Amino acid sequence: MMMIRPIVSGAARGATRRSIAAAAAPGFARTLATEAPKPSAGSPPPSSSSSNTPLILALAGVGGLGAWYAMGGFGDKPSVPGTGSVTGVLDKNAFKEFTLKEVIPYNHDSSTFIFEIPQDQNSGMTVASAVVVKGVGEQAPKDKEGKDVVRPYTPVTSPDTKGHIDFLIKKYPNGAMTEYIHAMKPGDKLEIKGPFDKHQYKANEFEEVAMIAGGSGITPMWQLLQAIKGNPQDKTKATLIYTNKTEADILLREKFDELAKSDDRFTIVYGLDKKPKNFTQADAFEGYVTPEILSKYLPAPAKADKVKIFVCGPPPQVEAISGGKGPKGSQGDLKGLLADQGYQPSQVYKM
Repeated sequence: MMMIRPIVSGAARGATRRSIAAAAAPGFARTLATEAPKPSAGSPPPSSSSSNTPLILALAGVGGLGAWYAMGGFGDKPSVPGTGSVTGVLDKNAFKEFTLKEVIPYNHDSSTFIFEIPQDQNSGMTVASAVVVKGVGEQAPKDKEGKDVVRPYTPVTSPDTKGHIDFLIKKYPNGAMTEYIHAMKPGDKLEIKGPFDKHQYKANEFEEVAMIAGGSGITPMWQLLQAIKGNPQDKTKATLIYTNKTEADILLREKFDELAKSDDRFTIVYGLDKKPKNFTQADAFEGYVTPEILSKYLPAPAKADKVKIFVCGPPPQVEAISGGKGPKGSQGDLKGLLADQGYQPSQVYKM
């Protein structure tokens, strides 16, 4: 099943970005201002209380995804968290330099960046986790105080993939790090530190999981989907509501379609600001995420601890769906549409 909704930011930004980067590099916390463009006029203003107002998410942008697509999709078998038998090359206590091997254009504003790691080692990523990156040398981006700009990204190569770690990154005008990365050439280096866990996924912990993602907020959701797909013993049913501004902004669309068609554990729902007339997916919708959309596709709140809902996207989207994150990366109060629908804080996790 498939569906569409507006999308916004481009590298798991906002509160999620700041909390991960701050935890990874406290000294750089103030450098982590959002690079993505400000929400358009159609975006909902942040609300301090829950509301039944339709979700006005003009989430414009994609990026920060691992370049899994360019490497052939499910060709690299996804791992079950914690089962990797190879030591990962990443270090959460120190930045390490990695060499760019190849750049593959993805769409109008996003490209895949493939970084080399030893052929007999994997990244050491977990599901779901992220890394932080910074530039190398005199050309590395700096903030107004002359400090290194540090940004979080989530690779979409599976944790057990050996020989490379890949990112699919959207270029933003005036985005210090995205412009720097998009200017890189094969042979250039990037410093990477991590992984930093977001939420540790366990197979069969829930009967159903639902994921609401906007723009590059798809990254951690893709990690979860890969983990479920790669484990035939995992009976968890997963529903993804993935929103974008236009059809051209949908990342990994062919692979999501493949999931929905080949495995009845998965339901994929796309949401677009404006759905083209020739967009034929039966489960796609046009406009904003509404209470009706959530009621149609999400597991019922009454299922209690048998369900989990993950939310990741631009701050306006997260605010409208679940309420924003709290201080220092805490989950904060549950608000917005999910609170209105009757879900409890224990049932929702903000990536």
